[in-house]
Amino acid sequence: MDTTPEYLQDDCIFLSPSGAELAVAVDYAGDIRWCLNIKCVFDMKRLKNGHILMGTDRLVQMPYYMSGMYETSACGKIYHEYRLPGGSHHDAFEMPDGSLLCLTEDLTSGTVEDMCVLIDRETGDILKTWDYKNFLEPGLGKSGSWSEKDWFHNNAVWYDEKSHSLTFSGRHMDSIVNIDFETGKLNWILSDPEGWPQEWVDRYFFKPVGTDFEWQYEQHACLITPDGDVMCFDNHHWGSKIKENYRAAKNNYSRGVRYRINTKDMTIEQIWQYGKDRGARFFSPYICNVEYYNEGHYMVHSGGSAYNKDGEISESLGALEQNMGGTLFATTVELCDDRKILELHTKGNYYRAEKMKLYADQGNLELGEGSVLGEMGITKEFDTDIPAPVSSELIPDRYEARIEDEDDRFTFHAKFEKGQLVMLMLEQGEEKHRYYISTTAVSHKAMCCGTFLESDERVTKTNVNKAGMKGTYEVFVVIDDTKYPCGVSIEC
Repeated sequence: MDTTPEYLQDDCIFLSPSGAELAVAVDYAGDIRWCLNIKCVFDMKRLKNGHILMGTDRLVQMPYYMSGMYETSACGKIYHEYRLPGGSHHDAFEMPDGSLLCLTEDLTSGTVEDMCVLIDRETGDILKTWDYKNFLEPGLGKSGSWSEKDWFHNNAVWYDEKSHSLTFSGRHMDSIVNIDFETGKLNWILSDPEGWPQEWVDRYFFKPVGTDFEWQYEQHACLITPDGDVMCFDNHHWGSKIKENYRAAKNNYSRGVRYRINTKDMTIEQIWQYGKDRGARFFSPYICNVEYYNEGHYMVHSGGSAYNKDGEISESLGALEQNMGGTLFATTVELCDDRKILELHTKGNYYRAEKMKLYADQGNLELGEGSVLGEMGITKEFDTDIPAPVSSELIPDRYEARIEDEDDRFTFHAKFEKGQLVMLMLEQGEEKHRYYISTTAVSHKAMCCGTFLESDERVTKTNVNKAGMKGTYEVFVVIDDTKYPCGVSIEC
C-alpha cells in the first residue's frame, strides 16, 4: 500500500474475490483489517442504513450464479437474505426509496445475464422486471468474447435519478446501454458502431467529437456522474470489433475513462482517462471497476491482471490462469486532480474494490433474528427419459457422490469422466424429476468469478431447488446405461 494515514484515515479498501481468495479489507498500512471466511462474491456495497450488501455464498448454477444477496453487518450478522427465482450475479444498486436493483436471469431459458429486477426491501417481492431481449437484439454488436448463450454479459447496473433511467454494461456487446426506467425503451447505446446495422447507429449511437477519443471494449462497472457523464473501466479486451485488428495482451492496456455525452445532439467526447500509459501490466481482460467520489477524485481498480507460467502477460482470464500455473495480481489506484494519492498491489485477482469504513455510523451492532425474503425458482428439468435398468447396488464409490441438503435446495456432488452420459433423478411414486449433468469440456469466454471452479474438471456440482416439489423423493443417478440408487431421500 502506497498512501498516507492522513489521507486514508479510518477508511479501508474492501476487495471482493474473483478467484480462490476471500473478501478482505486493507488499511492505510497495507494490513488486512477484515475478512470473510465464506465465499461471498461480487460487489460489496454500503447501504444507507450502514449494512453491507453482497452476493451470497450459495451457488445455484455454475460458474457463479448465486441464490441472491445478503444484507449483513461487517461483523457477519445477516439481517436479510434475499432469494431470487433467477439467482443473482455481478451487481446490485440501492434505489433512493431503499428498494434494490439486482442483476439476474431466467435460469430455465437458453441465455444468461440478460435480466434485471427491482426487489421490495421489506418483503423480497419482485416489483419490476426488465428483460434485455425486449430492447436489444441478441447477436448484434458482438465482442471478441461473445457467445450465443451469454450474448450480453451484464456486469453492472446504475440508476440515474435525474433522467429516471437505468444504465447497463454489456461486456459481450462492447456496449453501455441506457433505458427508460418506466417503459423499458432504449434511450442510447455507448459503443463502437462497427458491425451494427445502420438503422441502430442512426437512432441510438453517439458520434465522437474532440481529440484523443477511443471507444471502450468489454468494459465493466459503468456509472453516471452527477452532471450526466458516463464512466467505466475500459478493459479494452481485444481492442477492436474487427478480428484482424485484435490486440495481443502483451500489446494491450486497460483504463478508467470518462465520457461526456450530449443526448440532444447525440455526440460524445472523451474528457478523462487513466491507465493507458501504464501499458500491459495494468491490463485486465475481465472484471474491475471505477469509482467517482467527486470532481477529479476517482478510483481505478485493475483487478484482473495475470502472468502466465512463462512470465508473460496472460492471454487467459485470471480465474482460468490460476489453474495453469500463472501468477495473478491486482492494482488499485486513487487519483485526485490526476495526482496519485493511493496505490495498492495485491496478489490474486479481485472483482471490485470499494473504499468504506469498517464501522458505519449505524448498523454494526444491531441484534435480533434475521429473515429470509423472496423465494428460489424451479430448477430447469430434462424432459427426455433415459431408459436404463436399475442396479441392485448403490452408486459406486469411485464417483465420490455426496449430497449437501438445505432447507430450500440440495446440491449433488460427484466426479465423472468427460463424455459420460449422466442424469440425476428424483422419484416419488410415478412422479419423476430429471436433471441433466453435463460432462463435456466447457470453453469459458467469460469468468468474472472463478471462486467455484474446481481444479479437477471431472468434479460436478448440481444444484436443485425444492420449489415446486412436496414430500419425500428417492435419489437415483443414471450413468451411461445403468441407473444407480443413491440410498438417500430428499424431503421437500
